[in-house]
Amino acid sequence: MDTVGTREDDNMTWLSVAMIAHNEADCIAASLSSVRWADQIIVVDCDSDDNTAKIAQKAGAEVYREPNRRNLNVNKNISIDHCNSDWVLVLDADEIIPYDLAGEIRKTINETDAAGFLIARRNNILGRWLKYGGQYPDWQLRLFRKDCARFPAVHIHERIKIDGKVDKLTLPFDHYPYLRVTDMLRKGTFYAEFETKYLKDKGHKVSSFGLIIKAGIKPAFRFIRRYIFKGGFLDGIPGLVTAYFDAWNQAVRWIALWDSRRSIPEGNEYE
Repeated sequence: MDTVGTREDDNMTWLSVAMIAHNEADCIAASLSSVRWADQIIVVDCDSDDNTAKIAQKAGAEVYREPNRRNLNVNKNISIDHCNSDWVLVLDADEIIPYDLAGEIRKTINETDAAGFLIARRNNILGRWLKYGGQYPDWQLRLFRKDCARFPAVHIHERIKIDGKVDKLTLPFDHYPYLRVTDMLRKGTFYAEFETKYLKDKGHKVSSFGLIIKAGIKPAFRFIRRYIFKGGFLDGIPGLVTAYFDAWNQAVRWIALWDSRRSIPEGNEYE
């Protein structure tokens, strides 16, 4: 097993962890504990009204406060700007770095000429690690040289842009986004609202016939592809629920776009 170096090792390249968080008091302590070996931990608290900031400070993080911007990547860039190390690891508050991966990260960044690394992510949903349905390996570009990377901050699901060679690490990290179905509903609504505004700002429109295609037929095929052809059914009920919500997210943004552009006759509004 690789050992995890610290800043006391003179030959080690320094590494910062960059994180943004909004009302993550239930999970942020475990996430920060998994990277306590890092040389610096930055947490940008996005208008939390729970104990997120206090927990982060207690864990040794440098905490900065920013508005809870709808485009999360704006605040991610701010968290990166606060880092003062050669390398940055971007981590969400519901993600955990296993010990062996920590060792691989430390060893790799001191030996590589790459500018960034993709890391496989294990998505643990409703209490189960999803191996099928296109859920694994869920490659994420999270480790990079600070002076070589930036989020364009245009779309919520965009990847960070790297100026240089990108390699892959061999070990995965863990993601716990949805402990309960209510979490899927809450986050799904947030993403749908952002996607709807994004489509509207880009000038997209959808007709009644187009809505049948985009909100009916395409999501249905997406569900079949992930649940049947990619083996999502092998992950039991969590696999079924995940495939369903994935299709739902694709459908609801177009339904919301259609709804936002339709006119309501006078007299039909609620008083």
